[in-house]
Amino acid sequence: MVKIKGGDLLITGGSGFIGSHIIDSLKDDYDIIVADLIRPSLKSVKFQKIDLRRPFSISNDFKACIHLAGFVGGIQYFTKHPVENVRDNPKITGNVFDACINSKVKHVIYTSSSVVYQHQKKYPTKEDDVLSSPPPTSAYGISKLVGEYYCRAYNEQFGLNYTVLRPFNAYGPGEAPDLDYAHVIPQLIEKVISKQYPVEIYGDGNQTRTFTHGSDIGRAFKMCINNKSAYSETFNVAGNKELKIIDVLRKIWTQTNQKRELKVKHLKPFKDDVQRRYPSNKKIKKLIGWSPKISFDDGLKETINWIKKKSNL
Repeated sequence: MVKIKGGDLLITGGSGFIGSHIIDSLKDDYDIIVADLIRPSLKSVKFQKIDLRRPFSISNDFKACIHLAGFVGGIQYFTKHPVENVRDNPKITGNVFDACINSKVKHVIYTSSSVVYQHQKKYPTKEDDVLSSPPPTSAYGISKLVGEYYCRAYNEQFGLNYTVLRPFNAYGPGEAPDLDYAHVIPQLIEKVISKQYPVEIYGDGNQTRTFTHGSDIGRAFKMCINNKSAYSETFNVAGNKELKIIDVLRKIWTQTNQKRELKVKHLKPFKDDVQRRYPSNKKIKKLIGWSPKISFDDGLKETINWIKKKSNL
């Protein structure tokens, strides 16, 4: 069995977009080891290549674990890979939690998703509203919800302290506009700056999202880690503003100084797409003192500039 050692904070799946912002927030305060199949972009962080679908162990030096690992991407990805989601994501979570209880880790932060609210009709959506709505029907959503049940089960049986964080529509520098893995903002930016015309969007564009900058998400993890006020709690991690996708596209069009009038081509929506996503973030503000600091317009400008630079445009 593979053993991970040599640090005090384990981050599973830390090589992705959200992981990069979490690492940036915590790298000065913890001796971090990232366990993943891909090396994180920050080369100074310790890395161990490991397939988390197989049981592993960790040394007794670790004080906390942030569990990000899983098969995840944009809606294009998880609608194409339902088997990996329902089969492998819970398996990975079980292996991570087993390793944590065997090494006496004090606190695990489990990264859930706004997708657990897939069929929610109450707005702004509070954390406990998930208990009164139908469970998600997407494979990714149900795998994330199962992971939340794992948290409570390991706490009840083994006393493992946990916190569940549900990030909402992360965006910001660091997420390349990959068709399968990226979320809507980098994809729309790429379409606009590459001169796609008319610009293709899925659905009618009236779907709403509440976007949260990656650095704000990273700060939420930092404020929750080993924080007793966060133990056995579930938090929405979300911005303050509900926006229509078509309005986001208009902002991108304006911020990139396009000369033509915006024209849109509407594509068939994905079957698991959610029409409205608008959470309450009052609980994390009250218990942890976290609130988003980066305005959407500022964060969007920063993201556009990063993608332009990466694309040499």
